[in-house]
Amino acid sequence: MHPTGSSRFYAPGEAPSAVERHSTIRRRVVHAAWSLVAGVAAALPTTSMGQGPIQQTGFGYGGGYGPTPYAYHGPAPGHYGFPPGGGLCPETVYELLPDDRFPSHDESCLTAFASAFQHAYLRLEYLNWDLDDPGRQIVGAPRASGGERGLFTAVDPVSQVIVGSAKLATLDSVGLHNNNGLRGTFGLPTRVGTFEAGISVLEQSDAHIFRSRFFDFTSFTTVFPAVTLLNNGAPSDTTMILFSEGLNVQLRSEFFSTEGNFILNPLTPNQPLRIQPLFGFQYVRFWDNMDIFGTDIDPGDLTDPDDDRTLNHRIQSDAKNNVFAPQVGVRFEFVHEYFSLGVTPKFLLGFNRHRDEVFTEEIFSATEGRITTRAEDSQFAPGLDLSVYGRVHLGRHLSLFVSYQLYYLDNISQAEDNIRYDSINASVPNIVLNPRQEGMFVDGITVGGEFRFH
Repeated sequence: MHPTGSSRFYAPGEAPSAVERHSTIRRRVVHAAWSLVAGVAAALPTTSMGQGPIQQTGFGYGGGYGPTPYAYHGPAPGHYGFPPGGGLCPETVYELLPDDRFPSHDESCLTAFASAFQHAYLRLEYLNWDLDDPGRQIVGAPRASGGERGLFTAVDPVSQVIVGSAKLATLDSVGLHNNNGLRGTFGLPTRVGTFEAGISVLEQSDAHIFRSRFFDFTSFTTVFPAVTLLNNGAPSDTTMILFSEGLNVQLRSEFFSTEGNFILNPLTPNQPLRIQPLFGFQYVRFWDNMDIFGTDIDPGDLTDPDDDRTLNHRIQSDAKNNVFAPQVGVRFEFVHEYFSLGVTPKFLLGFNRHRDEVFTEEIFSATEGRITTRAEDSQFAPGLDLSVYGRVHLGRHLSLFVSYQLYYLDNISQAEDNIRYDSINASVPNIVLNPRQEGMFVDGITVGGEFRFH
């Protein structure tokens, strides 16, 4: 080839010069490069039309609980490079997104908390619970000859003179039932489980017993309410306190509990029956009080009112239980679209720190001051907290439910069990604290509703 583009023929035996050879090679390289660029340019429209435009992920919340994932579709035919009237249509692209997606500049701690709390729930319940009854007990000490529940001879504690008949008060009919209360529970789901915290409180439970003096026509004697006492620790038939103006026995009990639990995600995911282990901590406060009081007037010489002796007897017992209990349990729940049924047993490994006290006033003398004995101790107090419930789902945000709750706590101190009714030589009171602990039941029905924010 000639440098100007014309052809040149060489005579036999004539060879091109070095300059001509280099010029020919350079023209061939340039021609090949332009051919490659032209081929790529021709192929680009076809390639872009086969792939479609780049999709931008959309934000949004998929409604409902169904299995359909979040999805977006490519542009309609005729847009973004598709030929009018049809063309290549891309397949639907599915992408699993979180419930909420925020711009990267808004992912602060406050935003994270807001995202978590919008899945929280609040449960409010009305409680109607029964506290454990004192059981069959007399208010006093056993007598040497027995017969504490019937009539027996009344003896004046100072003069030791028989003044008629006596009768003890009993706790047989006391029932600390139908105590109203409220419970609130707050729940916060996380990726690995749900945190729940709740408070339960009952109104103060009261029971009052009054025994008055009366005339018994079968024995033709006046019957005085009485509290029998031991004599130096031994049963006696003549050591007692009389209440000529009436005997009052007042019982008061308070129950309060608060707990926090972490409920793990179900061991059986995507199944109607959910099994969820849980662990947490519970504090139970049970304060119990028994107050025995009344007045006794000894007329002495009936002709001289100035020698009347008036005693305002008082015996009071307090028991303050504070149970601190780590707990473990399992929640079994059958979940349906319209209702749920469940049972949650929790086992408490508690310790009861209790403070007990007994004091007396004016037992044998009007000048007798308050005598107090008290003690504070700790005992291992295992227990059971069982809940059986049913729920009806009225919608995505609201459910109504009813449940039965049962508490059992061991080594609980109760006021009526802690009194030792004793005296020294039947003339000096020795009514002191004698602490005892035993098991206690609390159970009842709850009704309420659960509101879910999500």
